[in-house]
Amino acid sequence: MKTESSDINSTRKTISVHFSGEETTEVDAQLVKEFQRQAKIPGFRPGKAPEPMVRSRYAKDLNKELANRLVSKAHEGGVQAADFEVYGIVDLNEGEIAAGRDAVIQFTVDIIPSFELPNYEGLKVTSAPVDASDSEVDAMLDQILSQRAEFKEVEKAAAAGDYVRCGYEGSLDGKALTETFPELPPMYGSQKTTWEEAGAENAPGVRAIVDGVVGMKAGDEKTVTMDFPEDFEPADLAGKSVEYAIKVEEVREKIMPEMDAAFFEALKVKDEAELREQVSENIKNQKQQQNFQAERQQITDQLLQAVELELPQSGVENETEALLRDFMQRNMQQGASEADFEQNKAELHAGASKAAVDRMKSRIILGKIAEKEKIKAENDDFSRLIMQEAMQSGQKPDKIVKEIQKDQSRINSMRLDILMGKTMDKLLEIAERETAEAPAESDA
Repeated sequence: MKTESSDINSTRKTISVHFSGEETTEVDAQLVKEFQRQAKIPGFRPGKAPEPMVRSRYAKDLNKELANRLVSKAHEGGVQAADFEVYGIVDLNEGEIAAGRDAVIQFTVDIIPSFELPNYEGLKVTSAPVDASDSEVDAMLDQILSQRAEFKEVEKAAAAGDYVRCGYEGSLDGKALTETFPELPPMYGSQKTTWEEAGAENAPGVRAIVDGVVGMKAGDEKTVTMDFPEDFEPADLAGKSVEYAIKVEEVREKIMPEMDAAFFEALKVKDEAELREQVSENIKNQKQQQNFQAERQQITDQLLQAVELELPQSGVENETEALLRDFMQRNMQQGASEADFEQNKAELHAGASKAAVDRMKSRIILGKIAEKEKIKAENDDFSRLIMQEAMQSGQKPDKIVKEIQKDQSRINSMRLDILMGKTMDKLLEIAERETAEAPAESDA
């Protein structure tokens, strides 16, 4: 067996494995003996059937198994034994394989080019303060109160924070938007009846309507104008000035609950002091989790910037498709349709491709660091992941283990996640840390 490789480009090679006629004959002879031992041919005891009869009876199976054996030997001696890092097999060409004849088996493979690891000791990491300020606690308390607020129908004009039941219709140059752009989402075109929070800062939909209902009461009608920015999505409205005719049907005033004994009891706290302490701890935990993600991203960004590396084409394509699938599944669960994705297909693919490059490159770099630091996925690491999944899914750990044992790709994915996580933990352990200054409290 002779092996040679040639470059297709900087990340793709062809590995050619040559077998002589003598080698194919030898493998074929071994196969015939194996078939003879197992063959059940009437009139002959097991293992005693003559070779010509076995060859005739099992010709198709012998040829198929000969190809399988030679491909396996070629993979072991060519792909696995290569002196470069193979990312994956892109194509396989078996050629013509027959006993007694020379054979050439070709693998087209994507590779990970060699590169120098940067100095990864002492990467700089900046963390945000985690203590909760008084204003943050106050804002969270307002949110808790708002979640328990009652809404009472009133005759007065709507104030900011009140909820308004209304209908509206948009028009452009005197023609209804629903006629001009029939595919436009209803929130931008026409709503027979909907609820709007008057003056809400981050409300979805048309800003002019959210602000316009402030000061209106039941029965009032009004026309407002919305100037959409040039980069607005949906693109049908980008750069256009649209008029919306609003009619208010009902106003409900937001009545905040009293922070009394019943309120504290419902929240399972003793008093306002204990509630504020609990809120402060929750905010601190949220900030710690944000730091957890931000610190890892800082490490990743520094590694990506420090390494120039061409990536295997098949890897980028696979990673891009995986990211797009995940994005579509998440958004379809929230009510999006396939048509929504088709409208922005090129933009979504470009964004996923950029993310795929960064993700794959960071994994390769972290993998090299793990190799240098001798970081491995141990049994205890797998056990922790399985226990986490069991707690989240409500399944028994034993059941999850049985499922995993049947799926090698899932095992490989878990091993990769463990290695990436442990390597990142190592980098954070040896990083240079500093804490950013907390923003000053406003006197307002």
